[in-house]
Amino acid sequence: MKTIAVKGASAALHSRLESSAERNHRSLNQEALARLEMSFAVEDASRSKTHQAWVDEALAGDLKPGSITRLQKIAAKARSLAS
Repeated sequence: MKTIAVKGASAALHSRLESSAERNHRSLNQEALARLEMSFAVEDASRSKTHQAWVDEALAGDLKPGSITRLQKIAAKARSLAS
């Protein structure tokens, strides 16, 4: 397991994190990790939702200007991630 340190956190941020950790019955470290993981999950879900909307648009045959280009970019990204 890797270790990271967060430097430069304001007193207000530290206090909020501490309060949240207490409410959630977690250590400060566990709360920080949970919040980081959640932020990435939200980002991933947002990307997936956007990509799904583009795919749905293409399947519906209701292509808008730039749709083909967007779908080609998604396909290229998917191919690069798969290799």
